[in-house]
Amino acid sequence: MKAVLLGYHAHHVVGADYARNDHRAFPADLELITESGWRIVPLVDLIAALAGGDDGDEKLVALTFDDGPVYDVEDFAHPEFGPQRSFLNAMRDFRDRRGAGAQPGLHATSFVIASPAARAAMESSFDRDYTWLEAGALSETWWAPATDTGLLGIANHSWDHLHPALATVAHSAQARGDFRRVETWADADAQILRAQSYIAERTGGRAEAVFAYPFGHYNAFLTERYFPARMRYGFVGAVTVDPGPVDPAAGPWRLARYVCGHNWRSPEELAAILG
Repeated sequence: MKAVLLGYHAHHVVGADYARNDHRAFPADLELITESGWRIVPLVDLIAALAGGDDGDEKLVALTFDDGPVYDVEDFAHPEFGPQRSFLNAMRDFRDRRGAGAQPGLHATSFVIASPAARAAMESSFDRDYTWLEAGALSETWWAPATDTGLLGIANHSWDHLHPALATVAHSAQARGDFRRVETWADADAQILRAQSYIAERTGGRAEAVFAYPFGHYNAFLTERYFPARMRYGFVGAVTVDPGPVDPAAGPWRLARYVCGHNWRSPEELAAILG
């Protein structure tokens, strides 16, 4: 089995072309993935296949979205680049165009930030070279309805992302901007378990049991001690931004992932990754 995780950001809208706008890239990528013979499956199913030691010839892709802007599910109008089709609606368009049989497991996982204060801070302090947000863009009202569609799951991207714009963060040393400094049980629980509980409550108990490391940062404590011990809470995997195919030998707590706009910026570059 070959397995690849692909990551997208719905707030990456700084141009009208594929390289600078994930809403332009994502629909094209759905077609390319399908034409290249890869099968899209839910992230938790891909992790289960890895855990089961599947050694067949199948090629599996899991789609992921980071940070949780409402643009994952709702169309919007950018003030400079015009109407943008949401990721969810792009998936619906693909299914309507190609039929349900083209990708019967079509699904994506959206990693959201739990803390309302952190999301409010991100809305007013984003990096304009990579991101576009507006007031209310990081709301949580869409989480539960999104899970109802069967095309999107909601998962854990930490309590507050240790976001540099926050006056205080959930960390004993007030570390910001570096998730590798989450090195104690208390700090990890504050960032991970607290977020999982909050997201589960807001989704009617349907939060996916997968974590995405903020900034892609992880350390040996998290991958070798914390998550293996916290499996009793249901966690099955944790996702990085280390580019590469998923390596079963690395285990489920540092799953590799390619990120659109960073690791590939054109259909040709994605084709090379899938090839």
